[in-house]
Amino acid sequence: MTTYKQLFGKYVKNYSSDPTNDAEGQVWYNTTSGTFKSVVAGAAWSSGSPLGTARYALAKGTTGSQSSALAALGRLPSSSQTGITEEYNGSGWETGGTANTARYGSGGFGTVTAFVAAGGTPPIQQTVEEYNGSTWTTGTSFPTTARSYLAGFGTESAGAITGGATTTPVDTTFATTDEYNGSSWTAGGNLNTGGSRVATTGTQTAGIAATRAILPFNTASGAAEQYDGTSWTTVTSVNTARYNAAGFGTQTSMIVCGGTPSPTATENWNGSTWTNTAALGTGRNAHSAGGNSGSAGLVFGGNPPGIANTEEYNFASTIITAAAWASGGNLNTARANLAGAGTQTAGLAYGGSVPGGATPAASESYNGTSWTNTPNMNTGRYTYSGCGTQTAAVTTGGSPSPTATELWNGTSWTSNPTGLNTGRFNMAIFGTQTAAIGAGGYGPSTATESWNGSSWTTVPATLNTARYSVRGTGTQTAGLIFGGTPSPAGTLTEEYNGSIWTAGGALNTATNGIGTSGTQTAALGFGGYAPTATGVSQSYDGTSWATSPTMSTGRGDMASATSGTQTSALAAGGYTTIRVATTEEFTGETTAANVKTITTS
Repeated sequence: MTTYKQLFGKYVKNYSSDPTNDAEGQVWYNTTSGTFKSVVAGAAWSSGSPLGTARYALAKGTTGSQSSALAALGRLPSSSQTGITEEYNGSGWETGGTANTARYGSGGFGTVTAFVAAGGTPPIQQTVEEYNGSTWTTGTSFPTTARSYLAGFGTESAGAITGGATTTPVDTTFATTDEYNGSSWTAGGNLNTGGSRVATTGTQTAGIAATRAILPFNTASGAAEQYDGTSWTTVTSVNTARYNAAGFGTQTSMIVCGGTPSPTATENWNGSTWTNTAALGTGRNAHSAGGNSGSAGLVFGGNPPGIANTEEYNFASTIITAAAWASGGNLNTARANLAGAGTQTAGLAYGGSVPGGATPAASESYNGTSWTNTPNMNTGRYTYSGCGTQTAAVTTGGSPSPTATELWNGTSWTSNPTGLNTGRFNMAIFGTQTAAIGAGGYGPSTATESWNGSSWTTVPATLNTARYSVRGTGTQTAGLIFGGTPSPAGTLTEEYNGSIWTAGGALNTATNGIGTSGTQTAALGFGGYAPTATGVSQSYDGTSWATSPTMSTGRGDMASATSGTQTSALAAGGYTTIRVATTEEFTGETTAANVKTITTS
């Protein structure tokens, strides 16, 4: 009898707990549970960061990869067309250039830095634009009939559009295929089954089109065809007929998902047969997709109007737990305009305002589960700032004591003999108890002061833009501030290197009163007012901001764990339409081996 050692070149290992680095198919014996186990591959969808602008009927066709995709054009929930472009970096969406012609129902193909959008409506058109990663340029219109709800596949220099529909003079769907070489269009082979709202992927010489709407108008079809650069060949139809689905992958390894009338259905094509696989978490149609592999892709946007969320598909031996906000223990005192310090599992929240206009001096500490009252501050105040850890924090400014500074040592608050040189509130402060920077504040102000653990010193460097309701994160020599008011401060980021302030990337959503966590090159901003309380989260990589998962409770002027990280953040209290005690914890995406117990059944 062949042994496991002969098959795999290894003996079955004994472990008291499951290992995290064994390869797919490797078997071991867990001595604690008394079972044999292995790592297996499986298909699953997981949540990704949402689009900055919810929309549907985006430029249709696979773009780039799972970690580099483009969301272009589309139809807003208000039903108006848009030229908005967003770029996906694998964790969130960044704002890109706006197209010259706003429209929806276009066909699209290419990558984030070399993309083509063709056709669309309104009006139904032949317009073509090319995107270079930052700006759109009008290209050569395709020569065949103007149409919308067509689909694309291939690259910018070797791509194609196919199918589509028009309503003049009567409802008509098309079998037409047009090929593009980067500058001009030529006629390609016609689809065997003409239709619109097709799911496509692949290359100009190895493409695939599956599902579509056919006449009578909007009749769902499961037809599938492969393209060799000259002609289309009919292959096995999908199991569930539909239209307005999305597709990604290759000609021989494609995923088709969503659509009407089966908005969560997902099928896998292996080159000969279709197999039902993991269903979408959010049912949708008229969405778009990215991915050049049948084992890793993403979908985004869609109908019904208002879908912004993104989902990632993976067939892998790992389980992906998406980044998300989760509920934590409530503060003992509901309040807003408070300050915070510490980390997600060792946080601190203090001061603020409560209903009736009172300014409590209350201080609370968090252990990752619940809040405990600690000794009060010496001076109750609100709209002030703080930073540091749960056992070593500094706070300053605020109303009604705009220069007061207090220190926390984990046991008690001590008033510092000297305070801010320029009294203010709603300023940004970041750093540690012994080395911090305070900047901005009500006025609005551009003033910057440096803290050495005992006194504040006004530094020559001033902010480029005066603002208040601004927040910051980082260290005394590598920090940043972002958001604030008045306009245009809401989108502006400034970085500090210990001596000067320089402009950073703009926030995707203009915000003030935002929560913060992380460093200058890996920051997270969440909540705030835009202009009303929002749960929008945005992440910064040192250059640009991208969307992150949205908070469950939109709010501004909350306490945040200023010593937290981009992947481990804390938000407590704040203002929605009332002052709240709600706490939320953010955890970044994690992966783990897909371990299964081996049984004889």
